[in-house]
Amino acid sequence: MSDWGLSTYGQPCGACAFDWALPLDDAAPTMSAIAASYGDVLRGATGREQHRDLSWTSAAYVSHVGDNLRIWTERLRGVALGASRRVGSYDENELARARNYDAIPLPAALWSLRLSVAEWLKAVDDTPRSGTVLLHPERGAMDLREVIVSNIHDVRHHLWDIERTLRWEP
Repeated sequence: MSDWGLSTYGQPCGACAFDWALPLDDAAPTMSAIAASYGDVLRGATGREQHRDLSWTSAAYVSHVGDNLRIWTERLRGVALGASRRVGSYDENELARARNYDAIPLPAALWSLRLSVAEWLKAVDDTPRSGTVLLHPERGAMDLREVIVSNIHDVRHHLWDIERTLRWEP
């Protein structure tokens, strides 16, 4: 399988300190806890906060995380339903432009994220634990554990982006 996450971010992630050795049994509660903390972290925020080193606002990051989880949910559902193991890539910045992330209000982005997490959790639960391998054009062969852990890392890493955005003072 691919070691894309480890080789890209380090163990633990050099930025958000995510531990790639997360046991699979801890995946669902970890995803739920991290995703639920978005509302707490963003309490009192407008969604328009932006760090000088980042291209997206805090609300745009929430929208991205929700979209990314929906995309991975579709991929997992497809494979579980017998579709090709090959999945397509997407350009997150093109998707951000197409969906106009800057126009999505923070409460709507948080609502969308909650729905995405719930559907992702169901898809993960419904996907066979053994034999599930997705073929990603950039990341290579990814077994179910790698998909799950990389998705959780994305949610954690972007929460870290939001936290540092909210701490940054222009």
